[in-house]
Amino acid sequence: MKPLAAFLPVLLAFATATAADIKVTPNENVDVAQDGKVVARFMMAHDVSTPAKRLETYKPYLHIFDASGALRLTKGPGFEFTHHRGIMLGFMKITLDGKSYDRWHMKGGDQVVTAINPTADGFVASIDWQGETAAAKPILTEARTFKFTHPAAPFYFGIEMSSTLKPDHGEAKIDGDPEHAGAQFRPSEKIEGAKTTYIYPGKATLIHKVKDLTWVAEVFTIEGKTFTALLLNHPDNPKDTAFSAYRDYGRFGAFPKGTASSEAPFKLHYQWLIAEGDVRDAAAFQKAYNAFTGSNESTPEVTVMLAEQPKPKAPAKK
Repeated sequence: MKPLAAFLPVLLAFATATAADIKVTPNENVDVAQDGKVVARFMMAHDVSTPAKRLETYKPYLHIFDASGALRLTKGPGFEFTHHRGIMLGFMKITLDGKSYDRWHMKGGDQVVTAINPTADGFVASIDWQGETAAAKPILTEARTFKFTHPAAPFYFGIEMSSTLKPDHGEAKIDGDPEHAGAQFRPSEKIEGAKTTYIYPGKATLIHKVKDLTWVAEVFTIEGKTFTALLLNHPDNPKDTAFSAYRDYGRFGAFPKGTASSEAPFKLHYQWLIAEGDVRDAAAFQKAYNAFTGSNESTPEVTVMLAEQPKPKAPAKK
């Protein structure tokens, strides 16, 4: 494993079609600035000096901010479900050599960034998915590629993520469930859950049953300000992908599953577009999907659903 300290800070200026500037702070984070404002921050520190520090840094994730750079829209460590963090990738059940690993809750092992390589419009993070011990070979190695864009209105920021996961030997089964696996977006702990709303393509879409949606959108409110996040699912992704997009706390995303080998890696490709305000424009969503995938699909009918609210707790027995 190469320490990130070996990589000098990098500042790249991008063309106007991209998200302006990237700055790498080794062993800490990667800042993405647009119009001089930091609108995304890839959190990659890994500190196991104490149990508390490990809990804070056991997985990398991407924070998103509003267009001004002042308001954090995504959640970090702590609060409800500490393992929910920003834009993240993980799987609760990875099976290799007859052993099962949880790299969603990060039980017994971490995701560790070993290198950051800037590109013309983003960066590639090399990530080791640890096995039973830090000294052992990782069960999976990942190349997680981010590309950042300044999309057309109503969106102010775009995040394209591609991931390639593979073991160094044998075949790994990558699995879990829609609540505990996949590529997920987790809004801030300050979300107003009673207002969280989801939009799905298709009339009367049953989100708990449908598979392979082209896109899903979420409208959420943080500190009195409303935003919309659109997730685009590339058709090259594994088929039979389920979606978790119904929680009031806003964690939503795609749950693909499959197998990975060194010869046939497990590959994923998604894009998130972020808008300020309550956007329920199916035509804009479909236009974004068509641009992302090279498709020419017509605008569908949609299903709009208020997030499922928590069930009232039963009164304590006297």
